[in-house]
Amino acid sequence: MRRKVLQDIANTLCQMVVGWRMGDDYERMAQLPDGTLVFDLVDGTVAHSSEGTQELWIAGELSAWLKHRLNVERIEVSGLVAATLEVAYKTDRIKTDRKKIISFDFSCRSTLQTDEARYEGQLLERHAYHQRAAA
Repeated sequence: MRRKVLQDIANTLCQMVVGWRMGDDYERMAQLPDGTLVFDLVDGTVAHSSEGTQELWIAGELSAWLKHRLNVERIEVSGLVAATLEVAYKTDRIKTDRKKIISFDFSCRSTLQTDEARYEGQLLERHAYHQRAAA
């Protein structure tokens, strides 16, 4: 496996999950208690630490992006023993009117595991605001 490419992918996954096309998913996350989302990046699935399996659009997008990027780099998906992304989030650090706006604090860790090595990306992101639609 090519170390620099896999490390770049691991780093990019964390950046994507906190800021890339998350509008509708923020609303779903706002309805869940603070916790951790665990993504299986090969299967395109996600589970919440206390609420179980969830339907988030970004799960499929991350999976599709990962598979495309591996294909471009000529790395077989089957070469990954595991590909996960853990996103812990809290919404209570900044007091807001939750009917109108929610502040998300994210702590992300992605892991790409091969039979040779483990590649991890990490990111802390604060103040990712979500403007809720008027009810």
